[in-house]
Amino acid sequence: MGASLIRELRCLGNTEIIQVYFCFPEEISEQNRALLTRNDPRVELVDVCTEILPKNESGNLFGGDVKYAKTFQSYWIKPLALYHTKLREVILLDGDAVLLRDPAVLRTLSGYVRTGTTFFRDRIAKMNAFLTKLTSEGELYLHHLFGMSGANASEQVKKKFSYRGETGHEMDSSMVLVDKTRAGKAMEVLRELIFITRFYLQFAWGDKEAFWVAYELAHQDYFFSPWGDDRSHLNTMCGSMAHFMPTENETEVPEVLYFNGKALLQPFPSGVEKTITGQRTRMYNLNPTYVSPRYRHDDFDPSSSETFECMDNMGSVPLPPYFFRRLLRRRFHYFAAEMNVCEALDACPMQID
Repeated sequence: MGASLIRELRCLGNTEIIQVYFCFPEEISEQNRALLTRNDPRVELVDVCTEILPKNESGNLFGGDVKYAKTFQSYWIKPLALYHTKLREVILLDGDAVLLRDPAVLRTLSGYVRTGTTFFRDRIAKMNAFLTKLTSEGELYLHHLFGMSGANASEQVKKKFSYRGETGHEMDSSMVLVDKTRAGKAMEVLRELIFITRFYLQFAWGDKEAFWVAYELAHQDYFFSPWGDDRSHLNTMCGSMAHFMPTENETEVPEVLYFNGKALLQPFPSGVEKTITGQRTRMYNLNPTYVSPRYRHDDFDPSSSETFECMDNMGSVPLPPYFFRRLLRRRFHYFAAEMNVCEALDACPMQID
């Protein structure tokens, strides 16, 4: 899947250095390493755990503990990659992100220009877990994080549904943009969250909340897309999340930027065994045709949410014609990589400006 994402980035015109982070050699086979770097000198493989372990005391983030290092063979490799990389302007992408535009274009939008960040929202779901889990004293985990750090919550965070206890998830981290040269103390706070805090306070499902929480605790300005996540019938959309271009100009025509959607690529996204009882977000979607309309996240009514994986009673709009060509191209590269037909990865069929 990662090889097909790399090819799609190149087909969309992105020529930047791409770093593939992993933790210890067994995470990526020699065959897959060759596939990821095939005919692309600007793809770098970074075994971050092997690189860090031999360092002296001040530089050894794992304290020489292999077992501790292996806890990063998970979602947590992503914030570790952000902290570790020497690249200055970073775009983090999940391997199953289905792109319709080169994400580098987001650096030209006002939110990124102003703050050096762009974050995306997750679905709203009320639960006693993660950010809204209660401590033994009855305090929300999110509030507890501020109490531990001594930081005062900003006006921005006080407006969040999670701060009000109305959703356990705030951020979808399938795409994250950060300019590290403007991060201030946020990277050091991120280090604290991923190396210490997460082991005794499960404030997130995986890594997803660590990025914005680090900026918030560091009193560093950050930007969330003002638009909510999106995607049974023509009034309720279920399945993979879609994200719109994070423009702050409400008069611009809504444009879908990408889907966080393994189910658009893999026939059995959760494995064959779980397919029968799988959630709709984890069932193969052969031919998606509609998406929920773009909406302003802050205007969403949490009480209207009936299920986590559906946008209930919000209507639908047709997907743009070019979406199908982009999805077909991504699937072409994905199946080429899975079938080891490497020559097919060299082409960009249906090239679109």
